[in-house]
Amino acid sequence: MLILLLLVIPLLGVFWFVTLISILKNLKKGQDVHNQTFIGAVITFAFLFILMFSIVGLY
Repeated sequence: MLILLLLVIPLLGVFWFVTLISILKNLKKGQDVHNQTFIGAVITFAFLFILMFSIVGLY
């Protein structure tokens, strides 16, 4: 459980930030952002699922 809190959640946060920056750069260039949007949705789902799982595991 400690690995989830100290390693997995911050890594997902970093991937989420990198995906957001990639989306913003592609929007500025006028390119398609479909792939980055899908990846961002998957990362958000994983982040929230692991966060909820770790909170439930603490109690």
